[in-house]
Amino acid sequence: MKILSHEIDVRSRSDRIELFFFGDTHIGKRNCAEECIRKQIREVMNRAKRKDRQVRVLFGGDICDYVKMGDIKRFNVNALADWLCEGSADQVRKRLNDVSEHQVRRAIKMFEPLKPYAIGGLEGNHEYSIMHHNNFDMQERFCQGMAMPNLTDEVLIRFRFKRGAASTTCKLYMQHGFGGGRTAGAEPNKLHRLRDEWEDADVVLRGHSHTFHVLPPKPILFVPNIGRLGSELFTRHRYAANWGCWLHSHLPGPSSYESRAAYPARPMMTLKVVIWPFRETTIAGKTVTYPKIELREYALL
Repeated sequence: MKILSHEIDVRSRSDRIELFFFGDTHIGKRNCAEECIRKQIREVMNRAKRKDRQVRVLFGGDICDYVKMGDIKRFNVNALADWLCEGSADQVRKRLNDVSEHQVRRAIKMFEPLKPYAIGGLEGNHEYSIMHHNNFDMQERFCQGMAMPNLTDEVLIRFRFKRGAASTTCKLYMQHGFGGGRTAGAEPNKLHRLRDEWEDADVVLRGHSHTFHVLPPKPILFVPNIGRLGSELFTRHRYAANWGCWLHSHLPGPSSYESRAAYPARPMMTLKVVIWPFRETTIAGKTVTYPKIELREYALL
């Protein structure tokens, strides 16, 4: 686990911080929706150009598929992306001799425009499996290529927003995730448990199950610890979501892992966290500055 502090200088009270997430992209798999990944990268870059926005990016693991020929249980030549099989016979043999290296090279090249905004990357189960079974640390390879910290399998980040002498904070917890689940209640139940466990975090995020889901905000009712006790309760909210995946659920052609496992179709969606660092409210007769947080959905098709 990593614990990070990330500071952002805010230019004006109306500035927004926008956090974007790329997890479960599975680059190198035939049903990877590379066109959607590239579309979202362009969206991030366009947002970064706006004067009232500050953009940051986090990677959530399973960035590449990382399934090699030696993995008897999982390897399937029909699951390889078309680009791995293009060109002359010699070119194809060269790629198949080192599938993972060619996948991570493609991922680094694809995400390279996001380097200035990358906070770090989580390790997914595919990164862990190739390290455990094949002794290739592709997680470290990708993080070095993106010039960002390796966040291991979970991270708690304290964001500190500064504007002159004023500052506010919010906390975000991320893990790659665990377990599968086909039923409608599986993902919300996992998110509820995770949000209850990490009560200090304002935002809790996970992936792995490829199921895009955003929980309704959880209101926390409270009275001030200091100052005059008023006649009303105050509220802050906590958020939890699964960032989804970047795979076509059902793709014409050879059978896939998803179709053989009879997984339901997944929405091609992702999310971003939007933070207004310096919003004001009145508590016990005093003006208090706090970060306002929203989770927003992106439809990618």
